[in-house]
Order: sequence, then C-alpha cells, then structure tokens
Amino acid sequence: MYISTFAGQTKPLFIMKIRNILILFTLTVLFSACNSSKQMSSSIDNGKSAFQTGNYENALQQFEEVIVYYEKKNQQKECPVYGDAAYAAKQLGETDKAIGYFKKDQRSNFVNAETYYQLALLYREIDNLSKELDELEAYVNKFPEGKELEKVESRLFEVYVESENWEQAVTLWGKLSADEQEKINLLEGYFTANKALDIDSVCDVIATNLLGKDENNLTGLDWMAKKYFWQAEYRYQDELKAYEKNKTNKQYKKLLRALDVVSSDFKTSLNYFKKIYAQDPKPATAKYIGNIYNRL
Repeated sequence: MYISTFAGQTKPLFIMKIRNILILFTLTVLFSACNSSKQMSSSIDNGKSAFQTGNYENALQQFEEVIVYYEKKNQQKECPVYGDAAYAAKQLGETDKAIGYFKKDQRSNFVNAETYYQLALLYREIDNLSKELDELEAYVNKFPEGKELEKVESRLFEVYVESENWEQAVTLWGKLSADEQEKINLLEGYFTANKALDIDSVCDVIATNLLGKDENNLTGLDWMAKKYFWQAEYRYQDELKAYEKNKTNKQYKKLLRALDVVSSDFKTSLNYFKKIYAQDPKPATAKYIGNIYNRL
C-alpha cells in the first residue's frame, strides 16, 4: 500500500519537474536570444555612428561582430550590414575586403543598386576590366531606374570601347543622354567603334563634330587629314592611268580639271596634317606632309 501510494505520487512530481526544466530552458533561450538581438542592434547602431564620425576602423569592427553572429547561425541572407562593412573597409583602403563584403551583400536580402555600382568602381580601381564590365551590365539590367544609371551607362560604353566590343558600344550609344553624347571623350570612343566597324560616313560626322568643339582635336584632325589625302591620291592615280591609256586632248583636259580638285584636296589635307604635326611631330605625319608637297 505504501509503495503504491508513493509510486502514484512520484509520477506527477517527475512530470512537473521536467515541465519546469523545459520552461526554464525556454525562458533562458528566449532571454539569450533577446539579449543577443539587443547586442546586435547596439553593434549596428555603434557601427553606423562610428562611420558617420569617420572612425572607420571601429565601424568595421562593430559591423564584423554582427557578420560573425549571422554567419555562425548560417543566416547570411539575413545579415543587414555586409554593405556597411564594405563601405568601412573601402574607406580604410582594404579593397579586397570591401569587394568580398559587397559580393556577400549581393547574395543577401539587403542588396540594392548601389552595391553593384560600388563593386564596379572597386573593380575599376584595381583595373579588372572584365569584372567591372559584369557589374556595370548587371546594374543596367537589374536597375533600369537606378539613380546612377547615366553614369553607369557612360562608363559601360567606355568599357565596351576599351574591350573592343564595338557593336555593343554602338548600340549603347543611342541610349546615352544628349549631354553625355556631347562629351569629347565619349565622342572619341564612338568614333573609334565606328572606325573599327568601317562605318566611314558616321566617322565623317563625328570627326566634324569633334573639330567643331575643338579645332585641335587630334582624333578629328587625323581622320580628316587622311580622308582628304587618300581621296586626292586615289583620284590622282585614277586620272593619270586614264590619260596614260588614252593620250588625247580631251582626256588631257579632263586630267587638268581633275588635278584642280586633287590639288584642292591635298591642300586641305596639308592644313590638317600641319596642325597634327604642331602638336605631335611624328615621322609618319612628316612623311604625309612630304608626299603632299611632291604632288603640289
């Protein structure tokens, strides 16, 4: 009887103890989580404050504490400070670390257009053209309304030219703003792309535009100088061959009329080459000038 009573009383007591332990454990976990959450929030606030005051080293330290917390929990996508840490690292000149954090930010739930823009700037800083190109293209495709879109498209155009992606450069040119299309460096890039694609008619227009903005622009001068030189030289050779085949008075008069035009074109070319030589006295330019004098 005693044993039966004791056993009957022991079972509920055991269950109550287990329940109390579980409740205590749950409260401990909740308290710990709440405390950790408050600590992370404090670290974020401290990091942002330090960044604002220019204490980038302390800011980075605070942000990295938060990063460690989220990465230990395997919750990288939920980490809100990869971008902040990247900015702090960038200010400290730690380019590789900044790139690493911006790349992690791209995989988080907090990624934005600025992440891609900053990565493009960093890749440009370390002269990694292919990766800069990737980030610029990603920005244009993902954020067509991004506030830095005009800058990004202009730089993307330059990168297309630098990497000899001529067709992409020509296509993108039409999307640039009117103000951007008036910039000399971009006009020269557009000229280079069209020249590579043998679109001479467009090159004529661009060269004229460049010289209208700056009469000493070497890109424009070089194109116009060679255009008139070869225009004159080819006609001179053609008319001379025609006369050699048919030495009649009529053909001779035709040759003389042609030589007037040829002479005018050579003189036009000479004026351009003289301007080029005054700025950049290369032997190749001197040779052109000498050949023109031989024809005049």
